Amino acid sequence: MSERNEQLERLAYEYQLLQGQAQLLAQNLELLNLGRNEFQAVKETLEGLKNVEDDKPEILVPIGAGSFLKGRVEDKSNAIVSVGAGYAIEKSLDDAITYLAERIKEYESAIAKTQEALHQLEHKLQGLAEKAQKLQQQQAMGFKVPKK
Repeated sequence: MSERNEQLERLAYEYQLLQGQAQLLAQNLELLNLGRNEFQAVKETLEGLKNVEDDKPEILVPIGAGSFLKGRVEDKSNAIVSVGAGYAIEKSLDDAITYLAERIKEYESAIAKTQEALHQLEHKLQGLAEKAQKLQQQQAMGFKVPKK
């Protein structure tokens, strides 16, 4: 096997590895965006609740499969927020909003880092593709038709 063929095989292998990493990063980015959006929606809901004049506003409680029950907020000055690992704590509405804003910032930081890593991988993939194309061109130029 010629040296160029071996180089092409190595480039193809490295390209596949980087492509797999890029796919994982893209999936991770999607999950991070979903998480951030969920926290943003909760934060906006709590901010909206602060502006409701009714002491016990009526709400729709999701029960699954697009179905809801009507309910009332008994205490609109406090919220129970998840703090991770299956734990939740009661916080004042303002503290809950601040906590959610901090979590959103953490998500945004992770999203930015993941986007940068994905961009770097895409740049490497482009470089590998260019190298492979050059090798193929050199190989094609070096190909000689045997004379009879």
